[in-house]
Amino acid sequence: MIIAIIPSAGKGKRAKSKKPKQFLEINGIPILIHTLLKFENHPEVNGIILCVSLKYMEFTKKLINSFSLKKILDIVKGGETRQDSVFCGVKASPSETEIFLIHDAVRPFVSPKLITEIIENTKKYGACVPALPIRDTLNKVKEDIIIQNIERNDLFAIQTPQGVKAEILKPLLEKAKNSNLIFYDESSLLLYYGYKVKIVKGSFINFKITYPEDLFLAEKLINCKIENLL
Repeated sequence: MIIAIIPSAGKGKRAKSKKPKQFLEINGIPILIHTLLKFENHPEVNGIILCVSLKYMEFTKKLINSFSLKKILDIVKGGETRQDSVFCGVKASPSETEIFLIHDAVRPFVSPKLITEIIENTKKYGACVPALPIRDTLNKVKEDIIIQNIERNDLFAIQTPQGVKAEILKPLLEKAKNSNLIFYDESSLLLYYGYKVKIVKGSFINFKITYPEDLFLAEKLINCKIENLL
């Protein structure tokens, strides 16, 4: 069984909106729904666990019902961190889950092809994430002054969905929690505990909606169905 976990408890302060960015609308449909539909419609995904803040729990349930999503197995209370939310999702998942796909709620342009590729490589390698080579110059800055150039060769930007076999992810999340360790994503968690993570080519279209200009770009792209061309 393949389960997608969508942590959606973030507040999205950088988007400068009155409500969390996952609930902002593109063409009258919340970003969260655009994202969920990608996994709802993927033939290999058996179910979805959604992790949300308690404040928006009832709102989210009504939202899911209004769009008649069939693969939502549970909507659970998220934690203070992304890692906490993912752990809540893992614990709420069916015992027969073999692979977890953890995906940001505000990456609505993930392609079916990329989801399939992550699943295939997770089966083979145990863990797989999409990544893109850094194409901009990188500098370390202090007090608005460049103080050091960072060599960008061999540097990659990690995206989602991040695929991990359940037999690997569950015990590592438990171990991290017991050790009071917090990681920004699953690839960081796995690396810390000595696991190798396979990467596949991500997509510049699979961007995370973080700032107001990202929402503007998403509004321009949503009707193009550009992710289906990748």
